[in-house]
Amino acid sequence: MKKIVVYILSFVLILGIVGCSRPAETVNDSDCGNEAVIQITDDEGKVITMEKPAQRIISLYSAHTENLFSLGLDEQIIGVGKSDNYPEQVKEKKAFDYKSDPENVIAEKPDLVLIRPFISKSVPDFVEALEGAGITVVSLYPNKFEDFDGYIMKLAKLTGKTEEAKAMLQSFHEEIQKINDMTKDIQPKVRVFFESTENECRTVTKDSMVAKAIELAGGVNIAEDAQPVSETSSIASYGVEKVLEKGKEIDVYVAQKGAMNARSSPEAISSRPGYSAIKAVKEGRVYVIDEKLVSSPTFRFKQGVEELAKMFYPDIFEN
Repeated sequence: MKKIVVYILSFVLILGIVGCSRPAETVNDSDCGNEAVIQITDDEGKVITMEKPAQRIISLYSAHTENLFSLGLDEQIIGVGKSDNYPEQVKEKKAFDYKSDPENVIAEKPDLVLIRPFISKSVPDFVEALEGAGITVVSLYPNKFEDFDGYIMKLAKLTGKTEEAKAMLQSFHEEIQKINDMTKDIQPKVRVFFESTENECRTVTKDSMVAKAIELAGGVNIAEDAQPVSETSSIASYGVEKVLEKGKEIDVYVAQKGAMNARSSPEAISSRPGYSAIKAVKEGRVYVIDEKLVSSPTFRFKQGVEELAKMFYPDIFEN
């Protein structure tokens, strides 16, 4: 009789374990009476597991910081990168530098530190020190526009903002689609050269966020043949000679302005040697755009698409 009871108890216990063993994609697990494990794979292939949404977050990449604020995580953000400047609330947060002593970060006792792969490659000792102190470090960076939704949803899962993220992404895509609907049937489409840096007159790769913004705004990237400067970069080599070769085909010349291309302006570009022969220069269609609007994976990308569309088709978007 005792053996029968033991067998029954063992069977019930096994059923209980199996019943609560399922992939951990949600935050709450009401069936088992406990919080489910949050699990994602970051962009360096690491499986990240957390028992609950992060409450003390340090973000060391400006796009992560901006997106966290967009998701309503002001109170959970305890630190940002030293170069972060958007939104205004970042000025109220403690600033950290991944090139400095990792103890500065460890002392704040974050339960989540967000970085990007560039940081891991540049300062691996810094990252190892944080992980050695028991801090969850997550590396994310969407190289392509098609990766943006997945990136945002990973941020949302880590922070308990899944529903908010879904709603924001739906609105994001609807607004971009409205712009695209206004330009997709225009023929001929404007031909665009996009300058990422004045140095070597670099542009962007054909599968970059910027290239997608040009396409969504109704333009044609005239430098689709550009080759990336490195295997993981969205910056592409081009050169002044090639730009001038295609000068008569360039309807609109757009340069990003920011840390990578600080001296950019329509006047400075137009006055460069040989640039007077470029069609866009002749017709006064040289523009600059904030690099954060088109090169950075944030919800402000839709603003960047709209600004480009106004540059390409002012008659449509100014009415």
